[in-house]
Amino acid sequence: MEGTIKNQITINPPDFKESVKNGEDLYIQFSMMSPDVEATLIKILHRYLEYFDILYMKDMLITILKELINNAIKANAKRLYFKIRELDIQNRDQYREGMECFKDDVFAEANDILNQLHDARLIVRVFFKVLPDNLKISVINNIPILEEELQKVNSRLKKAYQYTDISEAFEDVLDDSEGAGLGLIMVLMLFKNAGFPVDVFRISTDGKLTITKISIPKRPDSDEVHAKIAEELLQELDNIPSFPENILEIQRLCANPDSTIREIAESIKRDPGLTTSILKLANSAGYITIKKIETIEEAVKIIGTKGVNTLLVASGVQDILKSRYKKFETIWKNSYRTAFYAQRISMQMKRTKLSEFSYLAALLSDIGRIVLLSIKPESTEKIIEISGNKNIADTNLLEEVTLGISHSTLGGLICKKWKFNEALIKAIEYHHRPHMAPEKYRELTYTVYLAYVFTEIETRNYRFEIVDEDVLDHFNLNNKKSFEMLHAILKEAYDKYTSPK
Repeated sequence: MEGTIKNQITINPPDFKESVKNGEDLYIQFSMMSPDVEATLIKILHRYLEYFDILYMKDMLITILKELINNAIKANAKRLYFKIRELDIQNRDQYREGMECFKDDVFAEANDILNQLHDARLIVRVFFKVLPDNLKISVINNIPILEEELQKVNSRLKKAYQYTDISEAFEDVLDDSEGAGLGLIMVLMLFKNAGFPVDVFRISTDGKLTITKISIPKRPDSDEVHAKIAEELLQELDNIPSFPENILEIQRLCANPDSTIREIAESIKRDPGLTTSILKLANSAGYITIKKIETIEEAVKIIGTKGVNTLLVASGVQDILKSRYKKFETIWKNSYRTAFYAQRISMQMKRTKLSEFSYLAALLSDIGRIVLLSIKPESTEKIIEISGNKNIADTNLLEEVTLGISHSTLGGLICKKWKFNEALIKAIEYHHRPHMAPEKYRELTYTVYLAYVFTEIETRNYRFEIVDEDVLDHFNLNNKKSFEMLHAILKEAYDKYTSPK
């Protein structure tokens, strides 16, 4: 679209973080969807879902909100288009005439319709209201929906909960002239898969406004569904093997100040895989040595007992997960990058005491996701089938929706089972809602979160504009250039570390 589109953004109250914290009503108002509007919406929604502890629904709800907002903007543009063409939108014949060219004229070619929405005072307001049991989100545009349009929408909504497959919706309701049919059906199907009741979605008019409301319960699924899921997860937790005894023995030796290097080395030598890993680490670019390290005794001296312990945990977790979970390889590969970044962030920010902890916490941050995605593989296929048609970027979080628990919460439970350090447990549990971590573990959690963000940016699942502002403040990275510079330094170091010697 040529030219600059006018789009005044209003947030009331202006400090949305404080408003969310205090449970106050809040709205954001604009004429057009833009990167700034989207980033602000994501931040606001993220904060609300954190307090409800249903953050795993964020991607689904963002997708739904964007669909509803785009429908509202399109409705505003339609009214303005009809006015400019001097067509009576209430007249059936003139309505049909206008709709024949509406999409091509307004969205496919350069024209001034969208730019005039602001001057015509055709706006969209997204209103957030917290009630005792739910969060109500209203998408409001300041023109009334036509009775015929409302009937069509309600007819489609009634059908939505009857579909078992998105392809049925394609065949049944695809309407190119309106273009909103399938989107609304997808919204309802996502709600249905998440366990929301039928009345979660409502669209109405008071003769002046069109109001689309969604109601997000604090506990989306029914008690029966929740109980079944909890039972499955508890059973899975019980079935996860305990930590290998040989690794626990080496950890005990490392923790004992009276243990000698020779004793620790002899215990390590009994595990060929562990021996290879420790020698490889000691000879890596992360440690400066004059000659090649060839014995375990030398390796332990170079790495130190803390470094050995870090490798022990990583090795133990890897052995357990590799033998049990299909999703292990892909996710674990990303976890190594995140762990490297977390450790380097600690060192870069002169927080060296945190470096070993941050490495482990970041490495294990997605352990819950690995387990979660292996419990119900049939859910994965259905989510991909539904989301693939609307290009939802991250199906992992949508898969969590079907189970009703976040991977970070599950990760914390797994680490409790393995009796890991409390700092590790909390950092894993809160790494997607870092500012809610207990104060004493916040530094570690912020570090893991920032490392995760850098990794996600590389897979185009994140961007600077939606990074948690508290974390940016903490690391003095509010300036995008500083943020990108740190990311570039970390990425270059990792690429060098992993490149063939």
